[in-house]
Amino acid sequence: MKLGICTLACGIWFSSTAIAHHSFAAEYDAEKPASIAGTVTKIDWQNPHVYLTVEAKDETGKTSIMTVEGHPPNILRRTGWTRDSIKVGDSVSISGWASKDGSQRMAGREVTWPDGKKLFVGPPSH
Repeated sequence: MKLGICTLACGIWFSSTAIAHHSFAAEYDAEKPASIAGTVTKIDWQNPHVYLTVEAKDETGKTSIMTVEGHPPNILRRTGWTRDSIKVGDSVSISGWASKDGSQRMAGREVTWPDGKKLFVGPPSH
């Protein structure tokens, strides 16, 4: 009986984890480059992906907010990131790919700071 409950619990946990994680192609369009230059307003440094929220203003003063999905924290650490690499209030430019559903989300590829420093935040599209 205990083994059956454990098996059921593990099955539910693993299936919910699999559903929660997605492929690049399911969410983002590799044929639609996207970019944003603005101020970081929020950082979610968590699994399964790091998310950055960036606010930008266009020439008319209209504000847009983009959520940028990056690698998981452990991959970012291996590529040179720390929790202090980027902070709320930092001005950055981020390139990547647009969301397939047209929402204000993108898969990030590269973050560039005003001093020219660059770090990859996500994988290439292919």
